Amino acid sequence: MFVAWNHLNSSKKKFVLLFSLAILVLYSFVTYFSASTLYKNMMQAEANHAARMNATAAEPGKTPPDPLPPVGAYTTVKVGTYLDDIDNFSIRDSYWTANLYVWFSWQGDRTLDPGGKFVFVDGVVNKKELLEEYHDGNGVNYQRYKVSAKLIKFFDTTRVPIENHMLNIYIEDGARDGSKVRYEADTAANISSRVAIPGYRVLSGQNVVKTHTYKSSYGDPRVAENTSKIFSQYIYGVNIKRVDYGVYIKIFLSLFAALVLTLSSFFIKPSDIGPRFSLPTAAYFGAVANSYVANSILPPSGSFGLVDHIAGIGLFTIFMSIALSLFSHYLFVRKDEKELSAVFDRAMFAAVGIGCLAANIIVPLCARL
Repeated sequence: MFVAWNHLNSSKKKFVLLFSLAILVLYSFVTYFSASTLYKNMMQAEANHAARMNATAAEPGKTPPDPLPPVGAYTTVKVGTYLDDIDNFSIRDSYWTANLYVWFSWQGDRTLDPGGKFVFVDGVVNKKELLEEYHDGNGVNYQRYKVSAKLIKFFDTTRVPIENHMLNIYIEDGARDGSKVRYEADTAANISSRVAIPGYRVLSGQNVVKTHTYKSSYGDPRVAENTSKIFSQYIYGVNIKRVDYGVYIKIFLSLFAALVLTLSSFFIKPSDIGPRFSLPTAAYFGAVANSYVANSILPPSGSFGLVDHIAGIGLFTIFMSIALSLFSHYLFVRKDEKELSAVFDRAMFAAVGIGCLAANIIVPLCARL
């Protein structure tokens, strides 16, 4: 290459350098678009998690918590949870199942029975067992249940497979709104050290009580038709995060191999049309197949996420390699500029390779906390 470079005149050298710079600038725009999009999503996800566990804040697109009257004939019930294990977790199917302990303590009416009437919002109780209950002479009441539940969770898949999530347990009194029963979060709530999800690290747990408004009277003849009901809701949040880049590398390993195969085509003479174009063509179909495999772990969705950005960068690289090979073939065969074609191939290998490598490093880094 260096011998051929020395034989080129200054205008041809300038042409190769400017062309290489144009390729790098093009990759810079692609990288910036993908990286900034995923970084904004990451920051938005963190803001959503913080708002979800804030008693007075609301996530974007959701109704802000309505205030309850400061006084009234209600009973305050302290609620806590202990997450014992997670036995199922599926991003594709949008759910997770858990075994946990739920307890209630309150002063006053022993017949209140908050444990008998609690429900999981966005969840189904598979099994509920009362383990302990007592009512002492001083009006202190306590109930503890062991519960197995399936909890619906529409995961944010934009940054899969290097993402983080917050798993939430939402508990309400199924019969009595906030005018009758109000929850208070018990600081004794916790997570068992046995809680584990393959590929994820369980970071922390926290709880909060918020109001939850239902814009319906449920057809109750005792209230006006357009009346809303405000319930006291206990929320427990579990933060989880991918352990490392292992799953990411496994998913895209065949794509990266296809890109190496594509770049190697720049070392084949432009006159050898068959081998020169068969490598990126085969790599293209490999990249498409890899995209199908990568998307198979995700639920059907119209959102454009990390998996699509990386696949798009890969397909863009293959397309650019084919287009540049066609131009090199034009220089080599039609213009009979064999030395210029050789220098052009090596320069494009460097420019496309650097651009592709930088994109595949920067984009996932901007998507991960």
